[in-house]
Amino acid sequence: MLTKRHLTIIRGALQFFDEEFSPHSLLMAGPYFDEPLELAADELQELRELLSTVELRYLECDLSGTNIAAQGFLTSDKAQMSTCRSLATVFLISRP
Repeated sequence: MLTKRHLTIIRGALQFFDEEFSPHSLLMAGPYFDEPLELAADELQELRELLSTVELRYLECDLSGTNIAAQGFLTSDKAQMSTCRSLATVFLISRP
């Protein structure tokens, strides 16, 4: 289950990546991606801003992970107590 702690690590890693690669050439970052990707510095900034507003919620899914098994989002605490074997992580994004 993706947690707030994981999201904090992702934000920190993205900030480090942005600060280390953006002043130079993002082409040097190529080996760090799973597939070829052309990336612009403003995309990194946009992603950092987007992730700064994210709240995590969870949905219980059927075993296939393709259908929602129960209505309503779960908070992290409730998701951890869930007996459901398949949880979907939902990124709730706050827009100004």
